[in-house]
Amino acid sequence: MHELEPPSFPLPRRELLGGVERWLRLAGDAIEPSDADYLRARRDGFASAAAALTPHLPPGPIHGDALPRNVLIGPDGPVLADLETFSFDLREHDLVVPALSRDRYGLAPEAYDGFVSVYGWDVREWEGCAVLRGARETASCAWVAQHAPANPKALAEFRRRVASLRDGDATVRWHPF
Repeated sequence: MHELEPPSFPLPRRELLGGVERWLRLAGDAIEPSDADYLRARRDGFASAAAALTPHLPPGPIHGDALPRNVLIGPDGPVLADLETFSFDLREHDLVVPALSRDRYGLAPEAYDGFVSVYGWDVREWEGCAVLRGARETASCAWVAQHAPANPKALAEFRRRVASLRDGDATVRWHPF
């Protein structure tokens, strides 16, 4: 997909952190106010840092939510699903997702290495990777928070994620939700 030329119509920029406030509001009293404030501060810091990034790759069309579950393998090959965040932005946005899947969600290192080999570049070598990863982790925590009022498992996962961010522990396994 990253080899595609931009379409003849404009695509929006990727607003990775755009839903954080809405998701935290939807969480309401189910989450601690200090956790919501912590995520807001992270959002603001990573938004500023992301705006200052110098990309390694030329910007172009991106999926915007390039999770493994959003690639379906059909009889004619892979098909992309969940396209509401399809946009024109840093291609590194898409590449941070598999790296985060490896580090946080249990994607086998061999699978990640295979992806890097085929793609031809490892986003973890780029100085901006930590910024996009931090932004993605912040958004992922806030996204889970919105489910906390009705789902105790979501609340537990939200707490696990926030605690790992507060502790600076990038090795804590997160569970897909």
